[in-house]
Amino acid sequence: QYTHKYNTVTRYRNEDKRQQYNFYRTRQWSHLRQQVLERDHYLCAYCKAQGIITPAKTVDHIVPIEFDEALKANVDNLAVICSKCHRLKTDWEQVTYGTGQGNE
Repeated sequence: QYTHKYNTVTRYRNEDKRQQYNFYRTRQWSHLRQQVLERDHYLCAYCKAQGIITPAKTVDHIVPIEFDEALKANVDNLAVICSKCHRLKTDWEQVTYGTGQGNE
């Protein structure tokens, strides 16, 4: 039920968000994601930069789509990220870029 509420109320709260997240359902995203996972050997790029090896399966936009949509399909703007780093990065993006809930 939480996932349903998140997807129908929070994630798709307006048309821009709906279009933004539809990108993640495309074949293009699927190919880009796989390319980045293989390039980064399924290891978190942020942990690796600190000398820590952490397996991960999430591919993240370094510069968020909300900030610069032109970079959404740029493989150089994508990195593998673990859940811990992703939470920290999301919090940082909200402060730095004004992305996420509130979307200032």
